Amino acid sequence: MSMEWTALLRRAVLAEGSQGKVAGRLGYSPTTLSMVLSGTYQADTAAIEEKVMEIYGGQNMQEVPSGYMRNAVGHLVPIESVKEIDLERDRFVKEVVGKAREVNKLLAEFKKRVAGDMQAFLELSAEKYKVNLAGAKGNLSLTSFDGRYRVMRCVSELLNFDERLQAAKAMIDECLREWTKDSGVEIKTLVEQAFQVDKQGRINTKRILSLRSLKIEHPTWKRAMEAIGDAVTVVGSCTYYRVYERDDEGNYHQLCLDFSGV
Repeated sequence: MSMEWTALLRRAVLAEGSQGKVAGRLGYSPTTLSMVLSGTYQADTAAIEEKVMEIYGGQNMQEVPSGYMRNAVGHLVPIESVKEIDLERDRFVKEVVGKAREVNKLLAEFKKRVAGDMQAFLELSAEKYKVNLAGAKGNLSLTSFDGRYRVMRCVSELLNFDERLQAAKAMIDECLREWTKDSGVEIKTLVEQAFQVDKQGRINTKRILSLRSLKIEHPTWKRAMEAIGDAVTVVGSCTYYRVYERDDEGNYHQLCLDFSGV
């Protein structure tokens, strides 16, 4: 399904307040609409997509005339019909988003410049020893002459698990059935938490790999841990740039460049 029209459909339901009202405008049953939104509709959705774009999508192509505002579903609403608190909220949100875009652009440009300059410095340094390091993208730490400042490039591998993780889980479950007949509830909870998925259905690789640090000598458990190790695959990498400043006690503190740590 096209993400564009289904996202528009979800916004329509949110704006109209019910799936039944949107279904009525589209000429389909609420059940059909519910199945489409949940991804369980088995028939061809081309006709539904066309109807959604006809009723809700076409309005997005219009210019907003003076004295009107466009709501979340694309309808033109006279400004005098919009509550004052909604106008104030709209102004506030758009002001914050505008400033956030400026900050985001600055951060993107800063990161790009740091990345290029660090790589250039690495290659310049290597030239002194007649070594070609062009393309090298590993971890790198640069410290100022007085030791007060430090810039680091950290490369983190993105890990995933293949189908062998299921075999490992089956062996772990076999161990748990044996161990938790009379006790061992704590380790069962630990394992269940390790295999929980997040809202996107992804497994936390750190929690899974942490199971390998448990000192358990049971042969089935050891085979399970071996299967976990074999199941790990590197699917990519992510590069982080961090800047540090040393305090009077000699401890380095990271200069935070994201909202969550400020």
